[in-house]
Amino acid sequence: MPRIEKALAIEGWMERPELQWLAEQASQHKIIAEIGSYKGRSTRALADNTSGLVVAIDDFYGPREIELAGRDTILSQFQSNLSGCSNVVVINCNHRQLPTPDFRPDMVFIDGGHEVENVLADIDFWTPFISPGGLLCGHDWGWCPGVKQAVDQRFPTAQVAPGTSIWFVTL
Repeated sequence: MPRIEKALAIEGWMERPELQWLAEQASQHKIIAEIGSYKGRSTRALADNTSGLVVAIDDFYGPREIELAGRDTILSQFQSNLSGCSNVVVINCNHRQLPTPDFRPDMVFIDGGHEVENVLADIDFWTPFISPGGLLCGHDWGWCPGVKQAVDQRFPTAQVAPGTSIWFVTL
C-alpha cells in the first residue's frame, strides 16, 4: 500500500489519487527525476515509496502564472517537508538551464512550466536520457491547455491515469 500520509500534509496541488498513483509508480522505479517540486508534496510521495533516489529539480520560485506570497521561503519549506528523506537530491536551478544530467532516470515526472513551449522543452530534454522501458509522466493534463497540447503533439497515444490529471507514456 502506498505511503502518502506525509505527502498529504504538505501544501500543493496534487490530489490524493494523484499522490497514490505517483507512489505506486515510485515503488517500481529506482532513479526518479522530478521537474518542478514546489514545497515537496509530490516529491515526498515519490521519496517515501521508492527504494532508489529522487532528483528534485526546481528553482523554488513557485508557479509564475499565479500571485504567490512568500516565494523567498519555498526552498526552506521544501527542505523542512522532506526532512528525514535521505534519498532526495536537490538541484536548485531553473530547469531550462539544467546541464546534461550525469544520471539515467527510469522515471521522469514533469510538473514545471505549463505553457506548450515549456512542456515540449521538458519532454524533449528528458526523453533521450530515460532508460529503455522507463516512464515519462507529468501533471495537469486536463487542467492546463498547454500541457495537453504539448503531450498530444509528442505522444498522441499517451494515457491519463484514471481519476487524475497525470499523463504517462512508457518509452
